[in-house]
Amino acid sequence: MPYNNFRTLTPLLCMLMLASCISQTPVSYAKSVDNLVIRFRYKVHIINGLPDNAKPLELSCHSNDDDLGHHTLWKDQEFRFKFGIHFWKKTHFVCNFSWGSKSLNDITVFVNEVETRTCRETGNCFWKVETDGIYFSSNDQNWEKRFNW
Repeated sequence: MPYNNFRTLTPLLCMLMLASCISQTPVSYAKSVDNLVIRFRYKVHIINGLPDNAKPLELSCHSNDDDLGHHTLWKDQEFRFKFGIHFWKKTHFVCNFSWGSKSLNDITVFVNEVETRTCRETGNCFWKVETDGIYFSSNDQNWEKRFNW
């Protein structure tokens, strides 16, 4: 086989070998590898879980790079945004919330190394505003109270 033909076949042979190894990966090993995977894109959901529309939820969110603006959410409405995390600097989003006479400012809704661990499996971070405070979930089912009004 001439030398030039061997050079062109080498990448193809490497890809075939790699594909063969991947297809032979045991299920238990694949699950443990999946737990190590780094997620690059996330989505934050902020849900108005307040009981009525007498007073809407007002919020504004921003990071060091992006101002996401002011939003008015009525009962059961949701504001969501998606983004990619930075490798060389911290990705950090904060929001200011107000409902009637109550307000909470500079609430961290996403920061690298905290939510990248808790939200990695789904890639979603959920925040629900209730009458007694703000709750967090990574799956929109199991809620944990994080902030009081």
